[in-house]
Amino acid sequence: MSTYIESAIRPNIAGRFGDLLVAAVTNPIMLQYLDQNFSVGPNSMDARQSTGQSRGLNENLAREVLELHTLGVDGPYTQTDVSELARLFTGLTFSFEKGFIFKSSFSEPGTKTVLGVAFGGAGAGTLNDVKALLHMLALHPATARHLSEKLATHFLGDGYPSDLADQMAARYLETGGYLLEVYRTMLSHPSAWDKDRGKAKNPFDFVSSAMRALAISPKIASEFPTKKIQMTLMHPMALMGQPWEEPTGPDGWSEASEAWITPQGLAARLQWGMAIPQVFCPELPDADSFAAAALGPEVAPSLRTIVAGAENKWSGIGLVLASPEFQTM
Repeated sequence: MSTYIESAIRPNIAGRFGDLLVAAVTNPIMLQYLDQNFSVGPNSMDARQSTGQSRGLNENLAREVLELHTLGVDGPYTQTDVSELARLFTGLTFSFEKGFIFKSSFSEPGTKTVLGVAFGGAGAGTLNDVKALLHMLALHPATARHLSEKLATHFLGDGYPSDLADQMAARYLETGGYLLEVYRTMLSHPSAWDKDRGKAKNPFDFVSSAMRALAISPKIASEFPTKKIQMTLMHPMALMGQPWEEPTGPDGWSEASEAWITPQGLAARLQWGMAIPQVFCPELPDADSFAAAALGPEVAPSLRTIVAGAENKWSGIGLVLASPEFQTM
């Protein structure tokens, strides 16, 4: 799963969403997870030549692309669009030797019509047809709105002003889905800097932001044996409620604060914050300086007082990591 993040997501996170969408949909991990590698056009060459083997369409990828990746669950599409997109997606598969491949013998021949737009022709489909469809979906107004709402919810929580998503969606369409400009629009809105907004970090964001605040070199963690990584990172995150790379469904992790700030989850955060930093960072910084570096110059006086009264550096740093200010985005 980590290779999906590094190969499909990170290289495209500051570019155009259409390119990100193509990279995600054609990634072997996505194709395997949604069983696209088993989807074969019923009139394809492979299906016609197969004897005694059940083959057919699988709509998983088509449905998730429309419902989760682009238009949204309430988007302007029908079941017919899902079925037509599933026909268009036949041919998308992979091999363990070559990675992603487009297998034309799996592709359903004929024209496929999605959202009123026709793709393909009399023969088997092509990868170019798939890419053209994905770029069309990427520039749909419903996709602009859906992505803007998801971004605003992730970074600001559910209570963001209604005009924020409007401005982000408008900028998205103005720039052809250029994500960096959408982020810029979000961060230029006054509500993005509302100190009282407070959205709880999920465990991964909490752990990674703590390690970033402590300036822990990636080299240190990369040199740890697997068992130590499991004990210091993966197992604690599971106790916090987010087992490594194991979301409960294709829609990913919850954006609601109450999903993470539970009695067990909070206890696991506090325990990790008190115990683990010194494992990765034997030369701990001064706790008061760390508070200013991690939270900015406007550290609450009450937190400064608590940190100043800590018995030692590691407990002072643990108190900063455990503070409500650090637990929120």
